[in-house]
Amino acid sequence: MSFATPRRTRGLRRLAVALSGTALVAGATLTGASAVGTQSPSDPADPLARIADRYTVVRSGLDNPRSLQILPTGNVLVAEAGHGSRTDAGCTERGCAGRTGKVTLLTGVESSKEATVLDRLLSLSGPDGSFATGADGASKRPGGAYVAIIARGPGRQGGKLVAPGPEGGVRVIANISRYEENHDPDGEGVDSNPYAVLARRGGYLVADAGGDSILHVKLDGSIRTWAVMPEYGPRVDAVPTSISRGADGYIYVGELHSEQRGKANVLRYDRHGNLVDKIGGFTGVTGVDMSSNGNLYVSELFGGPCGFDQIPSCFPGRVVKVAPNGDRKFLRVPFPAGVGVRGERVLVSAFSVAPAEGFGGNPDWSGAVWRLRRF
Repeated sequence: MSFATPRRTRGLRRLAVALSGTALVAGATLTGASAVGTQSPSDPADPLARIADRYTVVRSGLDNPRSLQILPTGNVLVAEAGHGSRTDAGCTERGCAGRTGKVTLLTGVESSKEATVLDRLLSLSGPDGSFATGADGASKRPGGAYVAIIARGPGRQGGKLVAPGPEGGVRVIANISRYEENHDPDGEGVDSNPYAVLARRGGYLVADAGGDSILHVKLDGSIRTWAVMPEYGPRVDAVPTSISRGADGYIYVGELHSEQRGKANVLRYDRHGNLVDKIGGFTGVTGVDMSSNGNLYVSELFGGPCGFDQIPSCFPGRVVKVAPNGDRKFLRVPFPAGVGVRGERVLVSAFSVAPAEGFGGNPDWSGAVWRLRRF
């Protein structure tokens, strides 16, 4: 797997590699490991056993869970990218396409109840339903509608910001990919892959991972460029994959960047889109949030010591906690994506590239939301 091209590696292609191409390696490895079956937490062969006291499973059986937002009510909003097609008719040897994506709201004590607030969203996946893309981001502001951002793809939803429509349908708020086609904010050729969204007063901020830009969408659907991501040279892009508003009021944007370890950044912007600061030293950021006491939590999709050749004995991925003084602590989380924090409550989408049935049919390796403890 390589992120370098003779010219410039564009974000959409990089995400396609990260979220689809690696499925050829991981999927084959995990399918071969399906004979392991459901393992006891005390089983030394279980790759999760060594961290069993560091997390609690809040919800499992999720379908490629991506962004995660803890709402002011304490409810948890999760974007599920789905598993491609509902039937074999939507599949080819290359993968599956359908409307299996959705946005899920977790409510109740310890998020024990589940409701679907947006359904039948575009989903593109590998043949086994893993490494899907589609409804990769979701958000809501107080008093506002639930919204989802859909990856560029076929049909009327592809590349658009959507919300619930009449009679359980979906309405389009704005066409993000068309804005990239018409304006190309970074000036380096048209490439769009809308990937994350943050609802706020007066509109939405959308991270276009392919276009290397953050766009502001007003409630009426009009779009303007809010920020263009930093330039890292002719062969590397920033690739914004996550966006959140920290407890300090700043906007935080996470970069997927390159496959090089320690090269990705978390960027801090003011409310007008001016870059204030950046925190470096990360690997493939897919989630970011800041707590009220100033701790920064960052998901690294492929971070940590484990590689694909070590699956299933060890899964890639970790969450990094950065203290206000710069000290860092790590907790292994398999393929983490969205992360949210409220007080002492730290939640993360784990196995974010796994279908509801789990990698290799193992339900212990299904898409899930974890509560992290003991950093």
